[in-house]
Amino acid sequence: MSDSDREHTKEVTEQFTRAAEAFSERSRGRFDVLDPVAFSRVEPGQSVIEVGGGSGNFISKFQSIAGLAAIFDLTPAMLGVARRTYPGLALVVADAERLPLASGSADLATTAQALHHMATPVEVVRELRRVTKRSGRVLVVDSVAPDRIEEARAMNELDLIRDPSHVAFRSPAAMKVIVQAAGLDIVDEHLSVEQQKLSQWMWPDEFPGERIEAVRNFIEERGAETGMKFERSGGDWVFERRRLMLLCERAK
Repeated sequence: MSDSDREHTKEVTEQFTRAAEAFSERSRGRFDVLDPVAFSRVEPGQSVIEVGGGSGNFISKFQSIAGLAAIFDLTPAMLGVARRTYPGLALVVADAERLPLASGSADLATTAQALHHMATPVEVVRELRRVTKRSGRVLVVDSVAPDRIEEARAMNELDLIRDPSHVAFRSPAAMKVIVQAAGLDIVDEHLSVEQQKLSQWMWPDEFPGERIEAVRNFIEERGAETGMKFERSGGDWVFERRRLMLLCERAK
């Protein structure tokens, strides 16, 4: 692991250790509108693993159907929240690029709202492919950037202010290139467009006050550059959030 990789791992761990409890509460329910279980075509009794699953809010959707539901995450504090909130999950501290799993172990390997924290997305998705059975699938879910490079750059600049562990949101086209470069074919895709409030995106219990203020200032001055369609709503801001789901299988 390079020095920059170690520094980034440290940043991710520190940010999510500090905010574990509040993050879990704020993000609860954010996957409901996506209905990932139906989208993934998981069958009763199959095994599901999630990389970067944190406090379990995504993979818990699969608990009622999966024979095994397991999270692999860097941050013990996040897994501690998952243990208390969703009993029955298997929880493992692990690096996304070096999963302690045999090849062909899982029916579904997934990552949800985590790939934008990862500097080597192709390697991470390739590892998901490795641990998936030949008959299995890989599900990638993440927020996506606009297609225009200038808007994507501004959006990522904003999110780096909000969260120093952020690496990059990628455009839908770039996300498709990532999974294909990892040796996968896309079986199905869905782009979700939702409205969100800034006050829901940044809770004071989760984010330092000076960081919330810096994000507000950026939105005031440059929000229009991000392509996120920021609009005032009283003392709040409303914006557009786009999330992409890619269901994949091994390339033939």
